[in-house]
Amino acid sequence: MGVNCDVLVVGASPAGIMAATSAALAGAEVTLLDKDFGCLDHPANTFFDGMVQKVGFEVDDRYVLHNLDGMRIISPAGHRLEIPTPGRFIDRARFDEIHLRRAELLGVHILRGEAKETKLLNGERLVKIGHPDPDRREPRIDQFRGWDEIDQGEIRAGVVIDAGGVDSMLARGARLSPMRHPEDVAWALEAQVELPGLGEERFFEYWIGSLAPGWKATFSPGGGDRATLGVFVRGHGQDVRPFLDGFIQKFKRYKSDRYPDADDLKIVALNRGGDPIATLPGEVVSSSLMVVGSAAGQSGMVYSMRAGDICGTVAAQAMISGDVSREALSRYKKRWSKEFYWEFRTGRACLETLRNMSDEDIDALTKGLAENKPGLGGSSAMMTLSALFAVLLAKPGVLPDLMKSFLKG
Repeated sequence: MGVNCDVLVVGASPAGIMAATSAALAGAEVTLLDKDFGCLDHPANTFFDGMVQKVGFEVDDRYVLHNLDGMRIISPAGHRLEIPTPGRFIDRARFDEIHLRRAELLGVHILRGEAKETKLLNGERLVKIGHPDPDRREPRIDQFRGWDEIDQGEIRAGVVIDAGGVDSMLARGARLSPMRHPEDVAWALEAQVELPGLGEERFFEYWIGSLAPGWKATFSPGGGDRATLGVFVRGHGQDVRPFLDGFIQKFKRYKSDRYPDADDLKIVALNRGGDPIATLPGEVVSSSLMVVGSAAGQSGMVYSMRAGDICGTVAAQAMISGDVSREALSRYKKRWSKEFYWEFRTGRACLETLRNMSDEDIDALTKGLAENKPGLGGSSAMMTLSALFAVLLAKPGVLPDLMKSFLKG
């Protein structure tokens, strides 16, 4: 089976779906290829309004399961910093379905198959489709079946967009290094849990410190009795189950006053995968090839969708102009950098500083921030800048480490 198109997007991640949609809106003939729609590893399920407003993303109430009033940062000793920033817990399968339907209505050809490799041939990208893994999972999206199957063959495209996630081999097989710090992927394990009334809480919780080294553990209430508990760990390999088990036990103890039956908390499913939170984008374009989303170190679901929007638009414009060179496609990198580079760079510096702090230092910092009550609402950028200012007030000795991490990039 052979397919020809202007733009081929590999990976139906939020960034990939948005790249396909924006390319179609810009006038390109688009194919979206994914190997197991909806069977995503570590599917993101929560976002906050400040980030949504920054990127101009519109929330559809059809996939919102639970509204949040804000987030709490919780230190190892239990000190809490509360940040009033409204958010949403979403039905991720419904979210994907709605966006896939929109792409289909715009003329995107949706295929289920597995891309094995890509090469440049006579000015076009040739993507080889191989036999899928016989043990691949069935799609989790129940209502959308708008794809065609492709088990083998090839797809020719003017531009290929790799949106296949942190472990995607397509761009790396083409000798691109799309992340600057791939060793800093935070490996995640998230449990979907049930406990009477647990999902009705109104604050997302970030737990920081040695219980999840290098990043965080999270509690995300999803309405009713359901919630998710997860750990995101850097520098300890991909097997992070011991950290999740430890966090769940600590979480039960922490919540026992509010939930006397906390020991009855039930794990109903596990999701795992990687979060490129501190990796930063590297080489994200080559001749007729682009990389977007987690594969490019662009963390955050809503932020990666904005990256996909930029990427797809640039890809379509390049095809229409007849110039898909590295230089022409680099407009995508320039536009992304203008909107996000310094925010991502600052975020990496903060995380690197946090990674080198002891639990005792984190306790003191969180307590100091809570007492200073910094204004941390708004967009992610404003929260980051406000937090940095508050950090200097609460713990001035952090500044040298923070500057060192920032300059290293």
